[in-house]
Order: sequence, then structure tokens, then C-alpha cells
Amino acid sequence: MTDTRLRLARRLLLLLALGAPFLASSAAFATELTDLGQGLAYLSIQSLADSEKALRSAVPGAGALVLDLRHVVAQNDSLEALRLALVSHAANAPLFILVSPATPPAVAETIRQSSTPALTLGIAGSTPGPRVVVRTDEDTDRRAYEALATGTPVTQLISGKIEKERYDEAVLVQEFKNGNPDPAPPPALDPTAGKHSGTAEKAAVPLIDHVLQRAVHLHHALLALRR
Repeated sequence: MTDTRLRLARRLLLLLALGAPFLASSAAFATELTDLGQGLAYLSIQSLADSEKALRSAVPGAGALVLDLRHVVAQNDSLEALRLALVSHAANAPLFILVSPATPPAVAETIRQSSTPALTLGIAGSTPGPRVVVRTDEDTDRRAYEALATGTPVTQLISGKIEKERYDEAVLVQEFKNGNPDPAPPPALDPTAGKHSGTAEKAAVPLIDHVLQRAVHLHHALLALRR
């Protein structure tokens, strides 16, 4: 019996050791500021209770800040930390708060009652109702948020390039030279049609965090207006 308990204890210690790097990376994601460039920082809060220290230390001196509360977990006794963090943020520095339909009602109410100037951004149906509604679907918004937690660079999620098919004047001229006097663009692909053999696969559309990207663009616009 003693040997069995010893083996179980060793296995438990091994599991804890293997899980430590993941726990550390999750904590870092929730509590560290990420530099978005041009004086803008990003802070994602996954749990108010676990991030009280980060809210107290990072938010007051962050300057221009994107505070991501789209999927935060909150208890009533942890809302005070958020309220104090919002009050402590410099009034003359832009504060962008990202929200979603998953933002808890108590957090939404804390944002509404805050006297600190802030601009809320989110998709339709977010709480509180965002002042800037970003046109993207809830699934894409969720996947983009989760990609940050799994290590996808934030720069990739806000500056991805979307490839488009080109059918411009250069193509028309080339078609004419090839003996086609009346070129026309190829028919649009039917999204409901199945894949045909021999058809080249298109590159996957990159995942973009449109809500975070919009906050970055607004910050750039404010900087340009000040200049």
C-alpha cells in the first residue's frame, strides 16, 4: 500500500511539473502589458480575481491602453479592482475597452458607471453596447481572442494581409494581346458547391482580431489628428 501511494505521489508531482510552463504562460498572458507600438499597450484580463495586482500596477501608468474584457471571469468581490483601475487610468491618455457578448453584466455595469473617459469596442450584441461596433461574427472574434492565449503573435492578428484576386487593366491588356477582344472576369466561385478535383486550393484566410485591430487603427488616427 505504501509503494502504491509513493508511485501516485510521484505521478502527481510529474503532472504538476509538466503543467507548470502552461500555467506560467497563461498567467503571463493575463497580467503582462503587450506593446502594440506608437505608445499603445494591450492588457487582456481573463480573471479579475487573479489579475488584481496587474490592474493596480499596470493600468495607472500604462498611458494609451487597450483593456481586453471580452471573456473576463468576474465575481462580485473582484469588481472593485476593476473600478479602481479604471479610475486610476490617466484621463488624458486614450483608453480602449474591448467587450463582447460574453462580458459579464456586472463588468458591463462597472464600465458604464466609471467616470474615466473610455471608448468601448466590440461586435454587435456586446455588453455594454459598444460605442464602436465592429463588423465581424462572434465565432471569429472568439477564435482571435483564444489565439492570443495560445501564443499567436499579436502583430499577426492585427496586421494580417488578405489576398484578393486581381482582374485589372493589366489583365485586360494581356487578354487582348492573347487574342481575346472581349475579356470578362472569371465567374465567382459558388460557396455552396463542392470541391472539384484538379482545382487549386486557395490559401486559408488569415485569422484577424478585427476588434483589437480597430482599436489600434483608432489610436493611430488620434495620433495623426494631434499632429
